[in-house]
Amino acid sequence: MIINLENLKGLPKRYLSELKKFDKVFKSSDFLENYEDNENINYLIFEINNFCLENKIIGFHYTNAIENDIRNNGMIIRSGEQIRKDFVKRFYPLFNKSEQIEINEKWLKRFGKKDIEVRDNRIFFNFTKRGLKNGGAKLLLNYYGGEQVYFPIHGLPTIGEKLREIGKPMILKCTLNPNEIHTYIENPWGKIVISSYNRIVNSNAETVDQDGYQKSGVLKEDIEIISGEKYIC
Repeated sequence: MIINLENLKGLPKRYLSELKKFDKVFKSSDFLENYEDNENINYLIFEINNFCLENKIIGFHYTNAIENDIRNNGMIIRSGEQIRKDFVKRFYPLFNKSEQIEINEKWLKRFGKKDIEVRDNRIFFNFTKRGLKNGGAKLLLNYYGGEQVYFPIHGLPTIGEKLREIGKPMILKCTLNPNEIHTYIENPWGKIVISSYNRIVNSNAETVDQDGYQKSGVLKEDIEIISGEKYIC
């Protein structure tokens, strides 16, 4: 079973029925913190989280890339150095000599040991599309190559403009094994589901989401490509 944590598609009706019992609480609550100390709701978070761990979940990856790369290869694990070497091989002819020198200098200065530890050989996801509304996905959709390429150079006038012209903005809707995903909060899947339901009942409620990453690739058959054109500016 595949659970979409944002719209609750795939979540069994028994959990929806249990959630409905707390509609009064959800209608008067805008934040998870308002009710996560409720013993019954907290237990439901735990139960839903465990259910998700026994199944598959949807993750969203925002990117500006070459669509056929995704369709043919899925999402592959690479180091930052590999990503940038591939960029140089494929796209450096688009940049003049002075631009190439500036790119190399910015990359050398920005991507050090700390970045290798936190970024290399990882694919990052969100689990709702909240990033499309709060600006979190803006740079990822506008500039080619992901943070391992664009982060220190997208603000450079001619270089940033060329990065925008290379790829296509896409939202990759991925079917994932939640047991392979590294997260930063306790019972993340249960909390995201609860907050999504809270927002259904109360449109003012704040959605819980987070970054999560895995150290394995995503097969092409587990990816649905959604155009991100309308979200770029």
